[in-house]
Amino acid sequence: MSNYKKQEFDFIQRTKSIIKQYETFQINKEEKYEVTLFLNCLVGLFILPQQHWFEFIPEELISNNEWGISESNIIFIRENETKNVKDISRHIRNSITHYSFEVFSNGNNEIDRIVFQDFNPSKVKTFEANIPLREFRTFVDKFCSTLIALMTTQK
Repeated sequence: MSNYKKQEFDFIQRTKSIIKQYETFQINKEEKYEVTLFLNCLVGLFILPQQHWFEFIPEELISNNEWGISESNIIFIRENETKNVKDISRHIRNSITHYSFEVFSNGNNEIDRIVFQDFNPSKVKTFEANIPLREFRTFVDKFCSTLIALMTTQK
């Protein structure tokens, strides 16, 4: 195992590689848990990097063309916030951190979407998103690439 040269940068890069590597493994379909691995990797892709890089996350509005998810995937966001990358990624981060998400499957018993929720300390909902898995993977990939680009230019 090699040492980290730039910890946050390397952690994101390696986590993305782990997801891609797992997709190529020849595993019995009943024992292949790529969505579970993906959800576990979100800790490394959302929680850890945002601890140090949150202020640099863009406030660009999300769009299906640019970010893989559309505004219609965001069911609710608290007043005074917009459907931008910074606010949405923070809410998704909180949802993951507090295990306030739920996965749903299609008729073939395969996970096809995730519903994320976030609540304030008084347990009032501040965010809800219903995102198809394929679109969420696109968002996560773009989010990570954006963070890596930021880390490259900022440090």
